[in-house]
Amino acid sequence: MRQDDEMQKSRGISDLQKTIEDLRQDKEKLQKSEELYRFLAENSIDAIWWLDDQFCFVYVSPAVKGILGYQVEDIVGKHLFSILTEESIKIVTQGYNKRKALQESGQKWESSTYTVETIHKDGHHIWAEVTVNPIFGHDNRLIGYNGITRDISERRRKEEIIRQYAFRDSLTNLPNRRSFEDVLGRIEAQHRKSEKPFAVMFLDVDGLKKVNDIYGHTAGDTLLQTVAGRLSRMTRKQDFVARFAGDEFMVILPGIGDARAVQAIATRLIESFHQTIVIGANEVKIAVSIGVSFFPQDAGDVNILVECADQAMYEAKKTKGSYYVCYEQLRQGIGQEWRNML
Repeated sequence: MRQDDEMQKSRGISDLQKTIEDLRQDKEKLQKSEELYRFLAENSIDAIWWLDDQFCFVYVSPAVKGILGYQVEDIVGKHLFSILTEESIKIVTQGYNKRKALQESGQKWESSTYTVETIHKDGHHIWAEVTVNPIFGHDNRLIGYNGITRDISERRRKEEIIRQYAFRDSLTNLPNRRSFEDVLGRIEAQHRKSEKPFAVMFLDVDGLKKVNDIYGHTAGDTLLQTVAGRLSRMTRKQDFVARFAGDEFMVILPGIGDARAVQAIATRLIESFHQTIVIGANEVKIAVSIGVSFFPQDAGDVNILVECADQAMYEAKKTKGSYYVCYEQLRQGIGQEWRNML
């Protein structure tokens, strides 16, 4: 009996020693894991952070200095929204509200990624990609968040350059035909919904070919840049000016619904080109021919609306330039085939 007690005691001591050894090894593993995490966090170019359940920073890695200009101690304790723009606060709030219902029903959710504008310490804005992971306690209650913030300002700058090439004319820096068609579609939808009219101007530069032939295409390019500048200056703030193709430009005039309303704008544009244009050592004179169509009087379809303005512009060109024609003026004189398109 005594021998059995001794053996049981010995086994108990052995089990205790094994438990202590297991705990020691687990502690070493945890310590190494924490050291590795801290090493990665403190040497990452991305900012790694923890928030409590009230969106206040509990921890932030040193990379925050390189991204936002703040020292770690400047950020810890701050509310997340203090370093976000108003628009980005709305984005984050919307994302939180969508997941709040899941939280209230006791469900968990996965990580989320946002593109937001953060505010640098000196006041300028930084585009950032933020990945957020929820942290839940043992009772599935949300207790905070951790995540990574990456500076994507350079990427956004390159994306903007690509977008500029896609939607802007490289010579005049005006919106191009693709951009015009996109904006025209949106303006048509807005005005159809509000039952308000708008006008489309189709402008052709009379004299560009002559400038190209006499002075060369470099002079012609300079002329087009000058035309673009004048069109932008002579139209209203709410108008949309685009280079359509070659020597053709388009203007969208929101809220303009009849010939009387468009007269002042068209006259101002035409008169602005009565002035001599200086290109290098040369003085050149040009004129513009303008065709105007109105939505929805002339057409309810944007493609036909542009064709109507084009037809009116060619009628204006018959006067040798410096003239504008509204499509409604020649609607009665156009053949049956064209009327059937309206």
